[in-house]
Amino acid sequence: MTLIRTENRDGLLLVTLSRGVANPIHAAMLGELHSALAQARAPEVRGVALASDRPKFFSTGFDVKEVFQYDRAKMTSFFGSFIDLYEGLFRLPKPVVAAVSGHAVAGGAVLALACDVRVMAEGPFQFALNEVNLGVVLPPGAVRMAVDAIGAHHARELLLGGEALTPQRGLEIGLASELTPPEKVLERAIARARALSEKPAGAFRAIKRTLLDVTGHAPEGGDRRHLSRFVDDWFSAESVERRQALVESLK
Repeated sequence: MTLIRTENRDGLLLVTLSRGVANPIHAAMLGELHSALAQARAPEVRGVALASDRPKFFSTGFDVKEVFQYDRAKMTSFFGSFIDLYEGLFRLPKPVVAAVSGHAVAGGAVLALACDVRVMAEGPFQFALNEVNLGVVLPPGAVRMAVDAIGAHHARELLLGGEALTPQRGLEIGLASELTPPEKVLERAIARARALSEKPAGAFRAIKRTLLDVTGHAPEGGDRRHLSRFVDDWFSAESVERRQALVESLK
C-alpha cells in the first residue's frame, strides 16, 4: 500500500493515513483503507489506532481535484464504498481509537466519528461536518454516529450549521476524549487503544454490539439504502454550483 501504512504492534493495528498534504480521500485511497479494515478483522488483531502522518491534518475529506470530477456512476460506486468503510469501522467488534492530530473535515470527520474514542490535538485545528454547505445530506447512519458522539443538540448545531469546532470545544461536548499536544496524540491514542484491547474480547464485542442495538443503528449496509438520495443531492444544481465555487476558491 502506498497511500496508507499499516503496522501490527503486538496485536494492535496502527493504520496511518499518508497521502499528499492533507490526506484527501479518493478511490485508490479508499481501496487501501478497505484492505486495512480487512487486516483489522484478523483474529490476531485486538485493537486499531487510526492516525495520520501529515503535519496539522487528519483528513480534509474527499479529494476536491479528483472526486469532484467523478460522473454519476463512479460517484455512486465511490460513495457506496465509503459507506461500507465507515460502517465496517464503526461496527468492528474491537476497540478503534482515532489520533486526530489536525484538521478533520467532512469525510475525514466521518472517519473519526466511526472510531470509539478520539484523541485530539491542541491547537488551531478544525473539526467540521460541512456537507450542508455543499448542498448534500449525510446518510442517517453517519448522522447517528455524530449523535452518539456528542448528543442530538450538539449534532444539530454541527450538521445544520456546517461550522467547524475547535479541539477545545470538541472536548467540552464529548467529541474528544482528551486533548494533548500534537506530538503526543499518537502516543496517547495507542495507549487508549491498548488499554481497551486488554479488556476481555468477548465481553467487549458483545457490549459494543448491544450499544449499537440500543442506540438504534441499522444493520451494516443500512446506509446503502440511502445511497441514491446522496448521489441525487450530489448532482443537484445547487450542489454542483456550491462545489464549483469551492474549487474556484481553492485555486
